[in-house]
Amino acid sequence: METTNALRWLAAELDARGWRTALRAGTLTVTNPDAPRLTDAITCDGRAFWWTWGQEAGPADDIVGVADRIVHVLRTVAP
Repeated sequence: METTNALRWLAAELDARGWRTALRAGTLTVTNPDAPRLTDAITCDGRAFWWTWGQEAGPADDIVGVADRIVHVLRTVAP
């Protein structure tokens, strides 16, 4: 899968859920709208999406599943 398109599709899925995204230079920055400090940059190598810490976020052909994972990881947790 072409990396820029995969990142655009992922951005569109997250935007539809109300999350903030910015695509620049092959990196998708995702921000929790309720807690802007909860943010990360996602990359794609054509096979998979990757977190900044080097862990795979999910396969490039599973846009919805990866969006679910991002929302879960960057969620707020009530005390």
